[in-house]
Amino acid sequence: MHDLIADIKSQSETLLANAGLLDRAYHSSSRWTGGSDGFVITGMATSLWAWHSASLILSTAGIGHAVADTSEYHRYGTAQSDTSPLIITSRSGESAEIINLLDVVQPGRPVIAVTASEHSTLGRKATNVLPFKAEEKAFYNTSSFTTTLCVATSMVAGLANRTDLAPAVWLAKLAEKVDVVANLDQEVFAAAAAAIAKSRVAIMTGRGHLIGLAQQASLDLQEGMRIAAIPVSGGLLRHGPMELINLPDSVVVMLIPNDHMAGIMVRLASDLVGYGASVVAIAAGPVDLPAGVSVIRVPETIPELNAVVFAVALQKLNVSVAQALNMSTIEPALIPKITRVE
Repeated sequence: MHDLIADIKSQSETLLANAGLLDRAYHSSSRWTGGSDGFVITGMATSLWAWHSASLILSTAGIGHAVADTSEYHRYGTAQSDTSPLIITSRSGESAEIINLLDVVQPGRPVIAVTASEHSTLGRKATNVLPFKAEEKAFYNTSSFTTTLCVATSMVAGLANRTDLAPAVWLAKLAEKVDVVANLDQEVFAAAAAAIAKSRVAIMTGRGHLIGLAQQASLDLQEGMRIAAIPVSGGLLRHGPMELINLPDSVVVMLIPNDHMAGIMVRLASDLVGYGASVVAIAAGPVDLPAGVSVIRVPETIPELNAVVFAVALQKLNVSVAQALNMSTIEPALIPKITRVE
């Protein structure tokens, strides 16, 4: 657990160490994609979900793109015939699905690699590479996820001509906020962690720029603590999944930024408490939540960067969940760090 805690606390430093890479991602993405209004972004699990927030930025700018699970894109999509620019994200650059996709990519197709392993198979076969720094000692994805979030945001900011989202504008302030969360006393997370630790079913809910984070957070609980975590966008919770709160060993974990939907999410939290649900919330700034909700506060930032700050809070929360379960480390038994079999 000491390695994981150290990994979490090192993230602000890691983000700053990637400043040059983020700047390159911002300034080069349009040239690398040929100014294309139609390209594919792909990855698996963590590397895929890191793109959800960035995809919203592209959609808002009216830039045509697709975000796809690498295996599904290869096996059921147009990977073998498509010639549009392809952005592939993989921390290791060696996952089975990535290697299999690279084997069928059309010759001459522009491939942009986002990876921590420049000399991996992905790095070697790509047309252009963004080799980010993210040294993690623990199994758990910490800086590789938050750094990928920042690379993705930087790339799409360049594609969308969002000068307000150039990394030079936000990186230093973001690193400060990450550092604040990473160094919160672990006791801040104790009550929320206790509620999650005694549950076998966790509904992880967020909206907008935090939906991808809800997916990643669910994966963390699944493979780390073996809790049946289900990611549900906030708008869908009332369309069926809410029934799961009737299970005595369930919990709802809500991700609530201080945005235009905060009031709707607060009302949802209030209703859940009224129905007798166990509710945990990570909330930004002054979001006012009802009594009965275990709340963890994080600093406010702009919507496009919320996922990074909230991700660090979830990492800290998972440490406390593991401690509540008397776990000495967070590591799966069946899943290797690099997936070698599709």
